[in-house]
Amino acid sequence: MRCGSLLIEFTLLAVLAGCQGPRRTAVEAQDAAVAWMIEHQNPDGSWGTIDASRPYQIYLDTQSSHQAFGGATSALGVMSLVEPSRTDPAAEASLQRGVEHLVTMPEVGKASGNTFYDIWTHTYMISALCRVVDDPRFAGSRDRIVAVIEREIDILRDRQGLDGGWGYYDFEYILENPSGDQSTSFNTAAVLLALEEARARGFEVDPQMVEDGIKAVERMRLPNGAYAYGTYAQYRPQAPYNMLKGSLGRSQPCNLSLHELERNITLEQMQAGVEALRRDHHYIEIGRGRKIPHEAYYSTSGYYYFFGHYYAGMVIEELEEPSRGELALWLQDVMIDVQDPAGSWFDYPLYGYGHPYGTAYGLLVLQSTHRSLASGTDAAGN
Repeated sequence: MRCGSLLIEFTLLAVLAGCQGPRRTAVEAQDAAVAWMIEHQNPDGSWGTIDASRPYQIYLDTQSSHQAFGGATSALGVMSLVEPSRTDPAAEASLQRGVEHLVTMPEVGKASGNTFYDIWTHTYMISALCRVVDDPRFAGSRDRIVAVIEREIDILRDRQGLDGGWGYYDFEYILENPSGDQSTSFNTAAVLLALEEARARGFEVDPQMVEDGIKAVERMRLPNGAYAYGTYAQYRPQAPYNMLKGSLGRSQPCNLSLHELERNITLEQMQAGVEALRRDHHYIEIGRGRKIPHEAYYSTSGYYYFFGHYYAGMVIEELEEPSRGELALWLQDVMIDVQDPAGSWFDYPLYGYGHPYGTAYGLLVLQSTHRSLASGTDAAGN
């Protein structure tokens, strides 16, 4: 009787699998995601909402945190549509609305003296606007774009902690500038990469600010390739969240920041970081979609998932063949496999921002893998 039940179960699974249809190609996955981003853009050009689908949410402190969540999500939305907008008129129209929103939205400030999620807004506002500042399509808005980028750089200078890093909490002290006691390695790396985008486009970025930031990342680097979660945790290297399996998402931006700023890191070490993500991927996968932060193995949280994969894609672009193509194909397959049927991606229920920021990250990952795979094909002479 048990054998009969198993046969029925396997038959049902096979039927359900068949109902899902064939697996999307990379092009189909990107097209579906672009369509989703266009359809779910707000009338004012932003993405995301304050709507909450569950009673328990991430720590908010004050309602001002929603401005930070919305600003960062909208900036990621703009970043994700820059490439597809070159060939898709609907995507270009959406991009135009998104950029207009970024240059006209009010400056995003701290929620309170100990909570400043706005650090993510300033980080991705710089990245987003740097990617369109020299685009001829935005020539008429260039002066406004430049002014916002310069403003955001100044804000990041004010948000820099006394240890040289950046974070989004400071529960121990409330000062005009963060104490640095709770700077995080991944936050600092993301800020440094955004500042480097600005510097590369001719914007004035204080070299000492960058030097202090990269030293903070280097202090949190561990010999095994992991990075301590933050300044407060750097003296507990064997804590689960500081182990390599707990660092899979944050190792990628940290490695990339060291590489971009020409510090002591090799391509082999960067590759090892991505290979660790591939080898132990199930640990970061377990955290995806969980509604309580840090409850998964090694204290991983859902909202690191697409963040880490985004920077992994950019790390892969820096590698050499054949590893670049092999890892890009793996990462591309991961993104296609975890895409929702509607075309979105989702890793954490953050009010109404989870799907928009997840989809923006997902699109950016596929764009990275496409570039890596295309460069491998060109190098092979095909």
